Amino acid sequence: MDTIQSYDAIIVVTGADYTRLRGNYARLLSNMPSRQVLFVGNEEVHSLVKVSGMGDRAGFLNENDILPFHHVHEVMKQALKDILNGRDLPRGVTGWYYQQFLKMQYSFVCQDAYYLVWDGDTIPCKPFSMVQEYGNIPYLDLKQEYHEEYFRVLSKLIPGLKKSIKKSFISEHMLINCSIMRELIQEIESNSAILGTSFWEKIIYAIDTDKLQSNSFSEFETYGTYTVCRHPLAYRFREWHSFRYGGLYFNPDTISDRDFEWLGRDFYAISFEKGHAIRKDHQNLFDNPKYQEKLSARRMLEIAQEEATEGYVEVWD
Repeated sequence: MDTIQSYDAIIVVTGADYTRLRGNYARLLSNMPSRQVLFVGNEEVHSLVKVSGMGDRAGFLNENDILPFHHVHEVMKQALKDILNGRDLPRGVTGWYYQQFLKMQYSFVCQDAYYLVWDGDTIPCKPFSMVQEYGNIPYLDLKQEYHEEYFRVLSKLIPGLKKSIKKSFISEHMLINCSIMRELIQEIESNSAILGTSFWEKIIYAIDTDKLQSNSFSEFETYGTYTVCRHPLAYRFREWHSFRYGGLYFNPDTISDRDFEWLGRDFYAISFEKGHAIRKDHQNLFDNPKYQEKLSARRMLEIAQEEATEGYVEVWD
């Protein structure tokens, strides 16, 4: 097992998403266990990081130096040519897969044994560790999602692999072992039954054409499942609670230190998904100090979830 010493965190982000949440990004530096926080994106992101005032612990990596976007975009166009029928392919369709491929490809660039992948729409509520206190063993953090298509594609990429645990590895972050990720990539690339040479080409071609525009691959489920099956002693499982739909209850521009302290008693992090906004019946609810004094963040979310008819539900065992 590789020794876990210092490591960096990478956050793949667009300029628009960086701008949307930059008022909270100082919490990445104060709460993350990484040596640096490296924002991966285009030159617009580079300019934003340079003027952020976050100091030397915030860095930038050009996405095209890791994996050129246009290479992936051209393959995606080819895979979808019959559906496109001459029309142009929106960058966003490729972008959803591209950001996952960047997180995987970074294993060949990273100079450390590990790197932390962190979603750019997620803000840590409190300091945390990614390593078990005794034994120097990293955590694989678990939540509650399940998407059958992710595992159908995985079984095509690496025959014999299938969902191996009840819970999900999709937790908005993951501490990646470079050696294991490179091994996973090489095993995908060795599958001659799928079109393409690189791992990301094979992932694209492993997905049915009519499902390519439906977000049909998960790097987190793929890496987690592979690790459990091939390296079962490399990690320890941990239940991870985060406030997935934070944008429905908090405005990222006005969320306060008091709110984060209250949330941090029950949650490691809060996410602000693009397009989410506070509903009228949620105004002055979760961020109300009177309610916070009477109820925990967990209890308030449990009550709110009782009325929900769809979407992700946070579950406590």
